[in-house]
Amino acid sequence: MFTYLPLVIKNSYTNSYILTNLMKASTLFTFLIAGIFFFSSCSKSPKNSPITNPVSTITITSPPLPNTVDKTDTIKVMAYNVLSYGDDCQGTTTTLNGYFKTIIQYTQPDLLSCEKMAAVPANLPANITDSVLNTVFPGRYALATPTDVSFADKISVLFYNKQKLTYVKTETLLNNITDFDLYKLYYNDPNIAITHDTTFLYVLVNHTQSGSASTSRDLQMAQEMQNLRSKFAHFPNLISMGDFNTHNSYEPGYQSLITSPDTTTKLSDPPFYPDQSVKYPAEWEDNARGYASYLTTTTRALLNIPNGCGTNGGAKSWYDHIFISPWLVKGSNYMQYVPNSYLTVGNDGNRLDVDINSATPVVNTSAPAAVINALFQFSDKYPITIKLLVKANRNAYSPAEPVERN
Repeated sequence: MFTYLPLVIKNSYTNSYILTNLMKASTLFTFLIAGIFFFSSCSKSPKNSPITNPVSTITITSPPLPNTVDKTDTIKVMAYNVLSYGDDCQGTTTTLNGYFKTIIQYTQPDLLSCEKMAAVPANLPANITDSVLNTVFPGRYALATPTDVSFADKISVLFYNKQKLTYVKTETLLNNITDFDLYKLYYNDPNIAITHDTTFLYVLVNHTQSGSASTSRDLQMAQEMQNLRSKFAHFPNLISMGDFNTHNSYEPGYQSLITSPDTTTKLSDPPFYPDQSVKYPAEWEDNARGYASYLTTTTRALLNIPNGCGTNGGAKSWYDHIFISPWLVKGSNYMQYVPNSYLTVGNDGNRLDVDINSATPVVNTSAPAAVINALFQFSDKYPITIKLLVKANRNAYSPAEPVERN
């Protein structure tokens, strides 16, 4: 049985959207990941297909267009508060660059957000692209255009692997104390010249106001999510990541991200959902031990070692998060969160009240010793990562992207 459904053809060269009615089978294809999930809410109706490895591939069954190629890819996403990188608080930029190279060599992110970077000098993000990222992996990285509408002394920036992704634009979704920028990119699908069907990815980078009282950051998050929900009728492939400074899951700011009357416009914190490794309500500031392996603040036990910049107390809270949209949870549009891929890099779950490189209570072997030391020296925050599985589009079918409202 066939039905007529609207299909949006998304042209990556013009970024225009041409709406046309095409005949579309009600059982077009499915994304199946072995034993983990199926895509019941995808606009492409489910159909039996082979069971596949959830880490290595997404299987799509639908007649491929001639001359298209089958390709599965992974995008590694990393959010990192880089603690005033560039203002000499921790030492010279040259010294920090050396530590950052070691971290990048190990983590190899395809999308990297850096929060709390010094706004001056203005060319610092470009210099990091050349002096750190592309020194470690020549020709791989580019900088998405950052903003500082708020004239803040600290900014957030986004770097990307230009071999896998193409940058489209930056939009300041909110400026309140600092800028909250929404970046639009698309996957460099090898079939795009044939399908003209673009797989977009939106990345929202955050650094909210810190402090025991959550009032300022609650307002920032409420405003940001209101703007985001006004922009999209439903969320596309979208990530919201960075340092949210939240002390627990019931802060209003955190709740504004994960709750919504419309389930298509709420975000998921992967360890809670879909992984279900931890449960709500969650109090990670006053019950740090219950979230030991997820804690991102701080890599340092003492306030003045290795320097007087940042915070102390060892792993004591979970400020940094990577939230994902329903499409990324379900794999609705050629991208999907890889189950249980969320990781606090360098946190072995034994860092409460101690340095990341402390031999007490046990030696930290979650990463090579040089990486552990670089994480200690470079920032008081642990970086966090997730992985996205990407499938090349071979048939020019995809759910309609939500129209971007101004």
